[in-house]
Amino acid sequence: MIKNKALKFIPVLIVLSLLLVACTSANESKEAVSNPMQYVTAEALKDSIVSESNEYIILDVRKAEDYSTSHIVGSYGADQDAANKEGDDATGIANLKKALKEATGSEVGNPGEKYALVCYSGKSYAQKATDLMIQMGISAEQIYTLEGGMKAWTEAGDDYKDLLE
Repeated sequence: MIKNKALKFIPVLIVLSLLLVACTSANESKEAVSNPMQYVTAEALKDSIVSESNEYIILDVRKAEDYSTSHIVGSYGADQDAANKEGDDATGIANLKKALKEATGSEVGNPGEKYALVCYSGKSYAQKATDLMIQMGISAEQIYTLEGGMKAWTEAGDDYKDLLE
């Protein structure tokens, strides 16, 4: 009799196990995929600014308040805080489009342009902006992240601090 009760629970356990595996697999497939990033050094970006070569269009993806406080000369604010912290990609894309329109005349930039993203440390905000720009149709080959972010820029010396406004 105990054996019969145990046999009745086996199908229930199998169904529960399958449901657990199915739910876990579905959640894993919904996770965002981060695109690989390529970097530009502070020195290379500074040289581009000083020589007025316009090699890079600089997009500052830090919070708007931090951009207002201080930013690299010639950069455009494209706040990615809502996208990075709250998953609000629509706001992140809108801010990128606004900055790109101001910088290039087009909400999706121009083919052949190179974009340098400035965030706090060259990591999460720039990664989010990279992912969104690629989603917008901009080639990954056009997108660079300032290595070490604004932290590295401000610690690089007076020549770099002089290029802040």
